Amino acid sequence: MGKSLSACGLAILVDDNDSQIDRTKDIQDALDAPIPQACIDSRGLLNTTQKEIFTCIMQHIVEGKPGAFFVDGPGGTGKTFLYNALYAEIRLMNKIVLPTATSGIGAANIPSGRTAHSRFKIPMDSDASLACSVSKQSSLAALIKETTLIIWDEASMANKQNLESLDLLLQDICDSDVIFGGKVIVFGGDFRQVLPVVPNKTIREAVEASVVSSYIWQHLRRFRLTENLRAREDPSFCQFLLALGNGELQTMESDFVELPPQIVQTFQPDADPIDELLESSFPELGSGALDPQIFSRRAVLTPINDDVDTINSFMIERFLGQAISYTSYDSVLDDSGSVYPTEFLNKLCPGGMSPHNLVLKENCPVILLRNLLPSSGLCNGTRLICKRGTSFLSSSALQ
Repeated sequence: MGKSLSACGLAILVDDNDSQIDRTKDIQDALDAPIPQACIDSRGLLNTTQKEIFTCIMQHIVEGKPGAFFVDGPGGTGKTFLYNALYAEIRLMNKIVLPTATSGIGAANIPSGRTAHSRFKIPMDSDASLACSVSKQSSLAALIKETTLIIWDEASMANKQNLESLDLLLQDICDSDVIFGGKVIVFGGDFRQVLPVVPNKTIREAVEASVVSSYIWQHLRRFRLTENLRAREDPSFCQFLLALGNGELQTMESDFVELPPQIVQTFQPDADPIDELLESSFPELGSGALDPQIFSRRAVLTPINDDVDTINSFMIERFLGQAISYTSYDSVLDDSGSVYPTEFLNKLCPGGMSPHNLVLKENCPVILLRNLLPSSGLCNGTRLICKRGTSFLSSSALQ
């Protein structure tokens, strides 16, 4: 209309001094997230190497200097323990930490952990675009801008394009051309756990070439943890793990590796392998003195979903208590020709979804499949104990 905003009294829409306007829900949830006592206690239990890394990272944070670090070490050397100490120290300063990991299992080991793809909206198809789906004016962007420390565990297992996407995102949000937007970011992982696919190179050279771009790698300050704290009471097993990861147990590039007899469970030829496996892993299942906490310390791993369903069904049958079944409601929209009968839909079990017939008992373990309340730790992959069965499950029935 040929007039300016000042003519309508709208010259200044937002007072620059009003910091509360920027206090989004994501920021508030991050600041309100609980700090586990175990993480607070871990700060005083760091060994010499961990304390050196901790001091170096905290110095960058206190002085406000940018920094990108990579903590390299085999499983059990205390990388997660170090992350938890950093998380507690910064949260006690009333600052924000974004703990992430490449996998959901790794993210569950850190307070308020999320997968990196979920937290930063990293594209699944990196060949199409490296841009993360985060608007610069969004609440998530405001959270990332206010973040003091970013942790990415198992970064050695991520594609190098994922790290490049994070670099582009942080530079865009922070309006900085410094690597990772000038943020302090800690990567961690073990290159021994990544299969090399580049010929005529050592394992480390092959992995570094495939998962970390040279631009990012040259800006990372690298630390190495070597003492296996998790299995230091079993030094022979520690030596076996290191020799396996370093390729010292094989004479050819593709060769079999013999496992030590003390970590092998042998079965009788005519015995049911699942029954034998569960009997050796969870001997308490058939007794009346079952402690639900054992499921936080033990697990049966298998790469095939069908085997997972079979083992779950077998275990829930042996679990003490009354079983309650929950069935899904399956239907197809606009199926005028009845091409997909209900019986067929009931047999489908896509990855990341529960089976059609979900059988639960009191004190049995369950895994959350949705990010219900990340600020309280209710994220995808969180393990819970079912305490009560009703016509439906609510968060109050789980712990």
